[in-house]
Amino acid sequence: MGAENVAKDQAAVSGRISPLRKLAIGVGDFGCNLYWQTTQLYLLFFYTDVVGLPASTAGLIYMAALIWDAAMDPIVGLIADRTRSRWGRYRPYLVIGGPLLAPAFVVLFVGPGSHVAGAVAFALISQLLFRTLYALVAIPYASLFARVTSDSAQRGDLAGFRMVFGALAAILVAALTLPFASALGGEAGGRRGWIIIGVAYGVIATGCLMLTAWGSRGLDTPNAPAEPRRPPAAVWRSLASNRALHLLLGAIVITSFSTTMFSKNLLYYFKYVVGDADMGSLGLGAIALTVVVTTPLWAIALRVIGKRNTWLVGAVPSVLGLTLWHFADGQTLGVLFAALVLQGVGIAAGVVCFWSMLPDTVEYGEWRSGVRTESLVFGLTVLGQKVALGLGAGALGIALTQFGYVPNVAQSPQTLADIKGLMFWAPLAGTLAAAALICFYPINRRTHAAMVEEIAARNGAVDAAPSPPQAS
Repeated sequence: MGAENVAKDQAAVSGRISPLRKLAIGVGDFGCNLYWQTTQLYLLFFYTDVVGLPASTAGLIYMAALIWDAAMDPIVGLIADRTRSRWGRYRPYLVIGGPLLAPAFVVLFVGPGSHVAGAVAFALISQLLFRTLYALVAIPYASLFARVTSDSAQRGDLAGFRMVFGALAAILVAALTLPFASALGGEAGGRRGWIIIGVAYGVIATGCLMLTAWGSRGLDTPNAPAEPRRPPAAVWRSLASNRALHLLLGAIVITSFSTTMFSKNLLYYFKYVVGDADMGSLGLGAIALTVVVTTPLWAIALRVIGKRNTWLVGAVPSVLGLTLWHFADGQTLGVLFAALVLQGVGIAAGVVCFWSMLPDTVEYGEWRSGVRTESLVFGLTVLGQKVALGLGAGALGIALTQFGYVPNVAQSPQTLADIKGLMFWAPLAGTLAAAALICFYPINRRTHAAMVEEIAARNGAVDAAPSPPQAS
């Protein structure tokens, strides 16, 4: 290995990443979130109120596609871990997969309408195609954050950049998608408007992913020698001993399932309780804007009070927002939007903490077992998250059908009461349960730094290193 390549690798390990590169790496999440937020916020609504599918059918399609996506994630993680190329380990997936993902996204909004077998089959097949390509891009992109630096503080900075861009994409998607679909398609159900939006988002997302590929060049350790392949039993033992990962995975699975009952109900709530579907877009935009504004503050909190404490503090506004929303009962828009802002504050804390904590669990697993499996850790974590989201969407679709929901007609008072109750109790229980798990998260900045030092000593990078102190 030449001196130049060694210098690049050492720079990656020590975390010396310029602000411009941090921006370029973080902007990839803008592209990923154009896809993710559109499907997460609008696709169930699109299936029921645009395509005309029953809520239970739409929910099951969404669930099946997300579970398929989740199953693809660890497979992609294993393949990416073994990838070696002159472009790096993960960057080839952005360069090649990014342009292929855009047309697959557009196809989601093309096809037959109404409740016919063709519409159901097309919705399912187009989703499976999109989710497969999305996994091929999103898992390598997420894995970059553990590869480009091992410095915990730098990872916090990168998580902040990433979350700001992700939240900006969420604002754009939340605030503009439904109004633009209505304007460009002639009505909220106009298919043409959704297709035009799909094309626009696909072009922008592809450009963002190309910028990330440029910004991570040389930091993706493209010339590092291939690690010896580990027996599958050793890999799974590493995962089984990773207590930090287990706690974080449990928290994100519970949160993903429970909050689906609020986020996916929001458009239905504004359309049928408040009586203004477009106001739902403003509500989603208010949450996303709040995430953008408060993410830098939570990134600072990570450094001041630590990641675990930041998660716990961030759960407070989430609970307050849910409580305020529940007792507002759809009567006062000002109170409803104040509740959404409070929830946005809590969401920002959870997201920043999660994406900053997850790379640290890679070192925790390596320190415990001697086996480093970063892409598998990311893949399995996202698998759990997506299975939970899929099960949440499926459960919601079935629940709406049981509540007596019928698209595009006035709902009965009992149906509306059931929707309101589901939007409060499920996310409240999930928020509290996730916080309880995070109380036992074993990594702080001091223990992480000691683990990294000891791992380096084991690998012959330094002469000696102390054992990590116990987490406080």
